[in-house]
Amino acid sequence: MEIGRRHHPIGSPFMNGPIIGKDVFVPLDTIIGGPDMIGQGWRMLVECLSIGRCITLPSGATGTARYALGWSGGFTRVRRQFNVPVAEMEGVQEPLARMAALAYISQATVYQTANMIDHGEKPAVPSAILKSQLTEFQRVLLSDAMDVHGGKAVTLGPRNYLGIGYSANPVAITVEGANIMTRNLMIFGQGAIRCHPYVLEELAAKDANDMKAFDKAFFGHAGLIFGNAARAFTLGFGIGKASVPLMAPPPLTPRTLLASRLALACAPTPPWQA
Repeated sequence: MEIGRRHHPIGSPFMNGPIIGKDVFVPLDTIIGGPDMIGQGWRMLVECLSIGRCITLPSGATGTARYALGWSGGFTRVRRQFNVPVAEMEGVQEPLARMAALAYISQATVYQTANMIDHGEKPAVPSAILKSQLTEFQRVLLSDAMDVHGGKAVTLGPRNYLGIGYSANPVAITVEGANIMTRNLMIFGQGAIRCHPYVLEELAAKDANDMKAFDKAFFGHAGLIFGNAARAFTLGFGIGKASVPLMAPPPLTPRTLLASRLALACAPTPPWQA
């Protein structure tokens, strides 16, 4: 075994680096899951990523949010300009309010998804949404914290409590699926499959080679497409308005009907034509 040079991801204290092995012997009783799981390491790793996206990174982003907000609130109350605490200036209050809102949202969403994990669920899509959104919140929070601290935060040193966290922010955005990939592949890709009433059943039936279950899901899918197309067509002539549930106040009713018709029209349309 050879342990290479330690990586330094933008100064973050990450124990990360290359480990090279040659002719390494691994006893069967040390394999996770036993001999039956030989060759399944990649699958197990990918299955664990949803838990990491649901707990580790969002919790870290929430902790960073509370940390940045706490220091920023205290600093702006102590720091005075023109004999007035900068916390009383509207230009400083704006980022402080934004930081407080994002920190509150982060804490609430972490509790929600952690509760799903406690109940034995595997929230692949919610965890991807959580990881993507909360690490982006972290980016905004740290930028706001740097802004309200001014010159105190731009010089590294033992009294700079924001500099390293600000520079290490891209680490959280990149690991366990960079946000660009998470947004496009996990949220919209898997989300479209898992939220569809028939696609997931079709894929499961295909993998199980269950023709009866596949036909049931396929014809249900076809009925949904033609049903949506028919409803969009009739709504275009002002027919069937009563079948559209309206949650908007009366002044917005025409726009709500238009949005419903366009949603129905785009549902059976391929993405390259929508």
